[in-house]
Amino acid sequence: MLPRLKERFEGYVGQFSSDDPVIRENIDLKVAHTLRVCEAIIDIGGSLDLCEEDLCVAEASALLHDIGRFQQYIQYRTFSDYRSEDHAALGVKVIKDNRLLAGLEPGTAQIILKVVGYHNRASLPPGEEERCLFFLKLLRDADKVDIWRVVTDYYQRRGEKRNHTIELDLPDTDRVSEPVYNALMNGKLAQMADLKTLNDFKLLQMGWVYDLNFPRTFQIVRERGYLEKIRNALPKESTRVSEIYERARSYLERPPFIL
Repeated sequence: MLPRLKERFEGYVGQFSSDDPVIRENIDLKVAHTLRVCEAIIDIGGSLDLCEEDLCVAEASALLHDIGRFQQYIQYRTFSDYRSEDHAALGVKVIKDNRLLAGLEPGTAQIILKVVGYHNRASLPPGEEERCLFFLKLLRDADKVDIWRVVTDYYQRRGEKRNHTIELDLPDTDRVSEPVYNALMNGKLAQMADLKTLNDFKLLQMGWVYDLNFPRTFQIVRERGYLEKIRNALPKESTRVSEIYERARSYLERPPFIL
């Protein structure tokens, strides 16, 4: 299944090659992200002693989870769903239109489609069957692990070159919006629609710890110091930032299960 799917993925993405350095940079960014999410999902899945078939389903969902990003960027020149369209729903359409899952067992194909379509939602879909939810949780954890890597690397070298696509074109001011602060201090995810500043976006990323599902993911986040790296990219003197960071760090050290 996977070798054929990888060939189809590469063939589809190849359509978006460009001589424009900005387009090439952002397309390459998403290809690299996709491959690292595949690595992360194998890592997390391996910690759960999954069988070979389940690891293949997990990796397939990771490979296709952002397939809608390429058309999104070419069409809208942004990765902001709020300013364009839902990249997950677009991804499902791309998969169907290009028959990327042709030949797969129908039940497996349906799970992959659902996981791709659900992966960027604010919360897990109610009423969905357990097998689908399991792979969705795996993907959401693996996706966050690499997005944290991308954004923290960027924040550490941001002085060299700004990438407004990564920053979602948000203004870089000291403000922390009230809905973002309230959600994160209550241990909930901040909502994209509430983001008004780049600081809000960084804090939203910090709050992703409240949506992690597996012990290995918590371990990775602690080992790589993602929360600390985001904190270092935020105003040192902000009381609200400090409160949100301490709340998230405490949760990361004492997750709702025994590690």
